[in-house]
Amino acid sequence: MTKKSSPASITVFLSLSFVLIAAMILTITEAARTSAQKYYMQTALNSAMESLFSEFHRPLWENYRIYALEYRDEALLKEELENYIRPYKEAGNLFPMQVDKDDFSFSKKGPLTENNHLEEEILEYMPSLLAKDSIEYFGKKENGTDIPALLSEVSKKEKEAESIQRLQEKYALNHKEVEYLEDCLNDIDRFCKDAVSLHRRAQQRLEGHDANLFLHFSSALRGKLQQLKHKVECYDKRAELLKEKVEELRSAFEAEKPNLEADGIAAIEAQLKSYDDYLSTGGKIRKKIDAFPAQCESLIPTITAIEESVKEFNEYVQKERARRRKDKEDHTGGSHDEEDGLQEEIAAFYASTSSSWQSFSVPVYGEGTSSINKKNKRILEQFRTLGKKKLLELLLPEGKECPDNTEAYSSPLFSAGTSANPVQIGFLGEYSLRYFHSYHKTETGDTIPYSNARGLEVEYLLHGKKSDYENLSAQVASLLAFREAMNFIHIMSSTEKRQAVVEFVTSFLAISANPVVIAVFCSFVIGIWAFAQSLLDVKHLLNDERVPLMHTLPSWEVSVDHLLDFLNQLTSGAKSEVQSGLSYTDYLRATLFSKGILSQDKINSAMLFLMEKNIRTTVKEKESAFQIQNCLYFLSTDAKISSRHSLYHQGFLEMLGINPGKARYENLLHSDYKYKNLSH
Repeated sequence: MTKKSSPASITVFLSLSFVLIAAMILTITEAARTSAQKYYMQTALNSAMESLFSEFHRPLWENYRIYALEYRDEALLKEELENYIRPYKEAGNLFPMQVDKDDFSFSKKGPLTENNHLEEEILEYMPSLLAKDSIEYFGKKENGTDIPALLSEVSKKEKEAESIQRLQEKYALNHKEVEYLEDCLNDIDRFCKDAVSLHRRAQQRLEGHDANLFLHFSSALRGKLQQLKHKVECYDKRAELLKEKVEELRSAFEAEKPNLEADGIAAIEAQLKSYDDYLSTGGKIRKKIDAFPAQCESLIPTITAIEESVKEFNEYVQKERARRRKDKEDHTGGSHDEEDGLQEEIAAFYASTSSSWQSFSVPVYGEGTSSINKKNKRILEQFRTLGKKKLLELLLPEGKECPDNTEAYSSPLFSAGTSANPVQIGFLGEYSLRYFHSYHKTETGDTIPYSNARGLEVEYLLHGKKSDYENLSAQVASLLAFREAMNFIHIMSSTEKRQAVVEFVTSFLAISANPVVIAVFCSFVIGIWAFAQSLLDVKHLLNDERVPLMHTLPSWEVSVDHLLDFLNQLTSGAKSEVQSGLSYTDYLRATLFSKGILSQDKINSAMLFLMEKNIRTTVKEKESAFQIQNCLYFLSTDAKISSRHSLYHQGFLEMLGINPGKARYENLLHSDYKYKNLSH
């Protein structure tokens, strides 16, 4: 048997084996390269995003320490991303890639003006800054991180002050009701006395047989009884109204009670008691005077009947005399006397009528009345009207011009959000004080912020008015309300001051045998006295001086005896001798905290508005077309990046019967970027 020889078979076998092994190695290598390319492309996209966001708006950072990317439209963002990714695309390495601007899309954009993006940036920055800095608060250097805890206590006082202010407004209305009721009682007492006098004088005219004067006085008596009846009805209506108002006041007190501390509750309850006592005393008086209208109604017909009988008898007498006179003329020379027997008839009639007149009595009040010095009361009430006039001009330091009243602010067109807790709200308030301008008596380098703004911006953040004048006026009104409440509590807790108020009321305002009336007007004077001291307090604050949170006897300036000429003291320009306490800036800090608890989102929106306004008008590098709603805080980008296989040949795979797939493939990549404030 002959053996066949195949000398090339080994070579072919080895070649095929080598090709298969090489194909397997290259396929594995291609798979690794493809996987690495995906990371490469992701790195390229991330790098492009970082490069894009490195173009943050410089004036916004330099003036407010806020990172944000300004853009006009998505097309420009896509072009910039394409430019930043181009070096990776043109590298000529093992990772070929193809991406055009149309391959980018933005699944989410985070404008600085939306949600709590501004807040996030500030809160990444402020805690570290305050940890390094100390803040002067209550006249002492405090660690910045301790400020929120300190503000919380003042915030409680502010809430208490607002509650007391609302209750005090109701008290002010009620004391006017008491004054009206006391005036009614004075009128009732006067009408009763006038009625007694008229009744007596009419009796005298009857005894003198003078019908005409009797009718004059009796008619006046009827009119006086009608007036008395009407005045009692007015008193009853007002007394019921006062009772309802006091009940409303007590309900309001119960509603406000959670905001009040023990000293505030005690002060309000003392005032409520004075009204309760007044109504109790008034109830006894009402029982007496409520009988007057019925008594008047019963007396008027009796008086009218007596008047009619007097008129009829008077007419009879006149006719009888005329008849007798005529008879006498007809019998000339006779001894007939025209008065013969008539005088006895007249005397009998008037004696009977006088007895009837004496048989009834008119109402008698007989209770004590109050005399209120209207002139002095008007002087005291004028203090309350100061707030409706140019109060700001009165309180500003001498030589300090009033802020401009032209429109400088408007409502933001965007609405920021908030998720800050109370501690964070304290940090946000401190940011507002550092980067926005507020009122100062004199401007220095420390008072002017980086933006070089000179408007009353912090006051705008708090009150949102359209002009600096309106915003400062609103802040002054807020300070007055707070200081008045604190001063009211101080007076009510001081036995010495309350006794001084009683002496003032009895000497200059009201004379009354009713101690409850004195107590009610003492409440009125206490409110005026507290307000007068608050005017001085705010004047000191605007003069860059300090005022204690709660006054003591040495720090109290206004004497109750000088209330009637207090305006002279207010305009004297005397400086405060208090060295410790809260400054105007401290009150701004506390108010920012209190307002932030309620509506930090509105303050955030107002801060964004001011940033936009100042970058347009006050910073060194002004941008008149700047729009802060075009500034991005974060961006989510999707990119469709294509590539091709590099380490295997499609023809060879097809020759082996393997489906090679497409020569090019695509990766859908995603990248997010959010600014993190690294300025600390």
